[in-house]
Amino acid sequence: AGINLEKFEYTPYPSNDTFHFLYLGRIMKEKGIDELFSSIKRLKEENENFVLDMVGFFEDEYKEQVEELEKQGIIKFHGFQENPIPFYQKADCVVLPSYHEGMSNVLLEAASTGRPLITSNIPGCKEAVNNQVTGYLTEVKNPDDLYEKMKNMLHLTSKQREEMGKQGRSKMEQEFDKKQVVNETIKALEL
Repeated sequence: AGINLEKFEYTPYPSNDTFHFLYLGRIMKEKGIDELFSSIKRLKEENENFVLDMVGFFEDEYKEQVEELEKQGIIKFHGFQENPIPFYQKADCVVLPSYHEGMSNVLLEAASTGRPLITSNIPGCKEAVNNQVTGYLTEVKNPDDLYEKMKNMLHLTSKQREEMGKQGRSKMEQEFDKKQVVNETIKALEL
């Protein structure tokens, strides 16, 4: 149903000393968590300077992995949060390597806030991204491709990432403004 552009307003790109990827959602296989964990372990082995903030509930099968990765300083687990906005604001990039989605609110909210995205090239995700303009599309269930896209994002300049975020905000204003979507829906229903 679109995105509330006033609630999820554009905020200046962060100047973090350590790069912050953000995953926001249920921590479960169908969300691409195995591929995400594989990718972040590879990046850490290469001494990349980042942390993965994780916000959401995890399914029991991921409890040990989450705790171990947190001990290693690769992820910071924040649990479920009522208000995701401060996490979007702190993020350098939001990543969602899901296997299947409806229309992802997380991606719309993150883009509206002005953050670049990395997500699966599947219905429900790909609509939120202009590939290589507002973020990167990655092959579903492909940890190597996800790793490459995350590495690419890490190696862009802050200015390049900021520009991706601005382009993402513009895309949300043009295509996903809740008021516009509601008006178009009403018009369509009157036909």
